[in-house]
Amino acid sequence: MVLALYKVYYITKNQIEDKKHREWVATLDHTASKNVHILPDTILVDYLDEKRTLAIYLPDNYGEDSIEYPVIYFLDGQSLFDQKIQEGTEWQLDEHLDSLSRIGKQKAIVVGVYNSERRMKEYKPFRSTKIYSDKIVSGDKHAEWIAYDIKKWIDQRYRTLSEQKFTTIAGASLGGLMSYYMLNAYYNIYGSAIVFSPSFWVNPMAYSHHEENPKIHQQKIYFNAGELETPTVESIKKMKKILIHYGVNQDYIKLDVEKELGHWHMTWQKGFVNAVPWIWIENQNE
Repeated sequence: MVLALYKVYYITKNQIEDKKHREWVATLDHTASKNVHILPDTILVDYLDEKRTLAIYLPDNYGEDSIEYPVIYFLDGQSLFDQKIQEGTEWQLDEHLDSLSRIGKQKAIVVGVYNSERRMKEYKPFRSTKIYSDKIVSGDKHAEWIAYDIKKWIDQRYRTLSEQKFTTIAGASLGGLMSYYMLNAYYNIYGSAIVFSPSFWVNPMAYSHHEENPKIHQQKIYFNAGELETPTVESIKKMKKILIHYGVNQDYIKLDVEKELGHWHMTWQKGFVNAVPWIWIENQNE
């Protein structure tokens, strides 16, 4: 009886809090830049036979110039540009890119790929060895869909610098694990990766995946995490040490730890500000 009342209390409390949250989100303004274009249910996920939404950032004056641009593909695309879509906290990629554009810095196209309610399955390229170890995952199929189908779709419709050197894959948490996996699995497609707070805990295979990548010595990897997510920071340091021992030039690996921040959107906001010049502005001058 007591257990039943306990469950009813917390279910009711959660429903009330969820209702308050939805009401608060309804009061928020959209914050996406005019350069952001949301394309609802616009591209087919062939292995699921369903469509997925993309959020695409195009540089200032894209409609007037004839320039080809580097591209950053971002997982968790609904988190990047609009606080109302993200329900209160967004990564402000568009504001940062707009500010770079105003001072004449290198511009880029950003493609945000929305996730789904199956995110835990789609963003794991290997089965977990700890929690949810019995769950089937589809990260390998999802990575293939992004690397081939989405990239082809974008390259056909936008003026992109489609070469490997100008193509970056990016993500946070499980998306960070995926971006690192995709850099290695699709080394002919991605020249760099932005890896925020990666979930390397999913499977130790993450620490040896680079051994299957003949171009790992030529790619750039930007790692970032919050100081308060200690296990994640330690796992990145472990990965960095392994890569350097493998012979990767340490100048091609960068790790920033955001002070007094944890596993949260603000961490990745700051991380993107640091990642952009290191990944693709400096890369253009090499």
